[in-house]
Amino acid sequence: MVAIEGTLLEYLPKQFCFEFGNLQSQNVLIFVAGLGDRLATVPYLQALSAALNKIGWSLIQIEFTSSSIGWGTGSLERDNSEISSLVKFLKSEEGGSRKKLGIMGHSTGCQNTIYYFTRAKRDQDYIELDFGILQAGISDREAAYLLMSIDLIEEANALAKKYIDEGHPKELMPHKYTVNFFDTPINAYRWYSLYSKNGDDDYFSSYLTDDDLRSTYGKFDKPLLVLYSASDEYVPEFVDKELIMKRFQAATTPGMWSPYSRLVDGGLHALGKGSKPTAINEAVSTTIKFIESL
Repeated sequence: MVAIEGTLLEYLPKQFCFEFGNLQSQNVLIFVAGLGDRLATVPYLQALSAALNKIGWSLIQIEFTSSSIGWGTGSLERDNSEISSLVKFLKSEEGGSRKKLGIMGHSTGCQNTIYYFTRAKRDQDYIELDFGILQAGISDREAAYLLMSIDLIEEANALAKKYIDEGHPKELMPHKYTVNFFDTPINAYRWYSLYSKNGDDDYFSSYLTDDDLRSTYGKFDKPLLVLYSASDEYVPEFVDKELIMKRFQAATTPGMWSPYSRLVDGGLHALGKGSKPTAINEAVSTTIKFIESL
C-alpha cells in the first residue's frame, strides 16, 4: 500500500477534490480522469504532482458524479457543471483564492477539457482557465471496436436511439452490451453519445471531417498541449496516430497549439505498467515545459 500525502477539499456538498502534496499553491492544474477512474488511479499523478510542486504549482484531481461507474448515466454537460463548480470554489476565499488555473484531461477526461473551452456557455458565471492539456484523448467509438463486434455496436446504437426517440434517454441498456464496458450500467443517452458517429462525446475519431475537428479544436482560445500515447492499446491499428495528431493541429486555432505536443514514445493509454520506462517522465517533463513556457 502506498500512502499519498494531500488534502481532501469539499467543493460542493458531499463532493470532493484531492490536492496532492502540501504546497497548496496559488497556481493549480486541475486533473480530470477517465472512465472508471477514481482518485489517484491514474499511474503518473504522483510524479506529475512532484514535478509541478517544483515549479510552484499544485495538482488537484476532481472526484465528480461520473467517477468510477457514474459515467454510464452521466453527460459532458453534467461533468462540466461540476468542473465549473470546482473552478469557482478554487477562485473563492474558501478554496484558497487561486490565481492561475489550467485543466488536464486523461482519456475521456479529454472530452471534458475540450467541452470546457469550446462548448460551455460563456455567460456571467463562466470562469476562464489559462490552458488545457489532453493526455490520451482517443475515440471511445473506435476503442469499442476492440471490445465488441461492429454489428453488435450498431445493434446497441439502434436500440439506444430508439429509447431516446421515444423520450427515454435514461433507460438503461441491456447487460449483453454493457458487460463489455467494465460491467457498468449505461443509459441510452450516454451509450449513444460515446459509441455513435458524431455523438456528443465524439471528438477524436479518425473518420471525423476537418470541419468536425474545427468545430472543437478551432474554438480554442487558450494554449493547448496534446500528449497522445504512441502505443495506446485502445487505439485500433488502422488509426494513423501521427496523421491524426497533424489533423488535430491543423484544426486548432492558430497560435493555440503547443509546439511541445507529441506522441509519447512507448506510452500505453495511461502510461502505466507495460509502457516504455521513460514514458511517464517524457509526459511529465513535457507538461512542465509547456506550463513554464506560458
